[in-house]
Amino acid sequence: MKYALLALAVAFNVGSYVVFKTISARPHGLLWAALFAFGLALGAVNIFFFTAALRELGLAVAYPALSGASIALIVLLSGWYFGEEITTANLAGAVLVVLGVIFLLR
Repeated sequence: MKYALLALAVAFNVGSYVVFKTISARPHGLLWAALFAFGLALGAVNIFFFTAALRELGLAVAYPALSGASIALIVLLSGWYFGEEITTANLAGAVLVVLGVIFLLR
């Protein structure tokens, strides 16, 4: 269950940053404010699941796992969803982050 809670925290964390990137080039207005609030709400849900995961995981494991998995997913989504250029070095870095998370969780 602890890893499921952590995975949900990662998903909501990444979701919030996808929303923020999506609105970053938009003019500030009512739609922007609504989407910004939605991004904040996703971030709040992320914190809810993360703190629930902390009941069973140490912070020294949970936070690097949350950060590392979020970074790796954001790298992939940046290329796939936003069409950003992802270099071989970016992918190699994401792989190293994931490997680090795997070692932390052991």
